[in-house]
Amino acid sequence: MPGFTIHIAIGKQYIAKHEREIKDTPKFMKGVIAPDLDDTMTQITRDKLKTHYGMWCNSENNFRKFFNDEKVDINEDFWKGYFLHLLTDYYFYNNQFREETEESIRKGDLLYKDYDCLNFELIEKYKIEIKENISQYMNVEKTNERPKYLEKEKVIDFIEEISSLDLKELIEKMK
Repeated sequence: MPGFTIHIAIGKQYIAKHEREIKDTPKFMKGVIAPDLDDTMTQITRDKLKTHYGMWCNSENNFRKFFNDEKVDINEDFWKGYFLHLLTDYYFYNNQFREETEESIRKGDLLYKDYDCLNFELIEKYKIEIKENISQYMNVEKTNERPKYLEKEKVIDFIEEISSLDLKELIEKMK
């Protein structure tokens, strides 16, 4: 899945582009990172199949499970952020970065090293404040290494595109 920095950048940009939609920014941003963390919001979850409502490549079923989950109240900003996270994962792997993902899998690599190479620049560009609960899972230092699979400009285009989606419209379509 995309790293925390990409998710947070998308969340921040979404709020900026949809000012009147999100009433509780901290809850929305908590939802944006929640699927990758455990119930305490302090550690990476070991059960992403549960928190992502299945495998990331089977979105129709994942979204159906998400909307049918009795604890989900999509009118709450936390759940809107959660939904944005799931959308981000789906579009990342199944649309914009499908080839890069498949190539990295074929070569036995993970994209996490690429995230580490991009984090510093994305943090600066989107003025991201790294919360203590996730800082241990992110390399935020400037590096001279170049990403192996992900191009910075394509990642930035992805952030801008996903943050421009109309969540209300997508929620209505998928419900």
